[in-house]
Amino acid sequence: MTHSPAQVSASLPSPLGLLARGITRRCPWCGDRKAYFVGWFKRQPTCRRCGHGFRRGDDAFERGAITANIMMTFGLMLLTILVLVIVTSPDIAVIPITITAVCIGSLGPVVFYPMSFTLWQAMDLVMRRPTAGEIAGEGDASL
Repeated sequence: MTHSPAQVSASLPSPLGLLARGITRRCPWCGDRKAYFVGWFKRQPTCRRCGHGFRRGDDAFERGAITANIMMTFGLMLLTILVLVIVTSPDIAVIPITITAVCIGSLGPVVFYPMSFTLWQAMDLVMRRPTAGEIAGEGDASL
């Protein structure tokens, strides 16, 4: 399947639109739902619709995606602990809260894995707008 560079638009959505695409596992470039994943853990180097590589020339792209995964997991843990402390106050249920936090800490990275890659690419596009070469379809798609 050949991909035409014209499918990648020069006018990306707003930063919030990009982040919404990323958190919902959509390609931040074209908005397609299939994006870079063929399964929950199996990535491919380019978007299945627009064909754009997800790394954007950055050899350490995965570090950002891992950081996004950690931020989402810890954010969910913190929010859950806060809500459970408020709900069980004044007699705070420490053991159930701890067990819940450990479960979230264990399962969060697995659940957030694919979203962390598309979210990080969206964050990267917010911080570094695409170059003319990227818009023309040039990009590092090697894993």
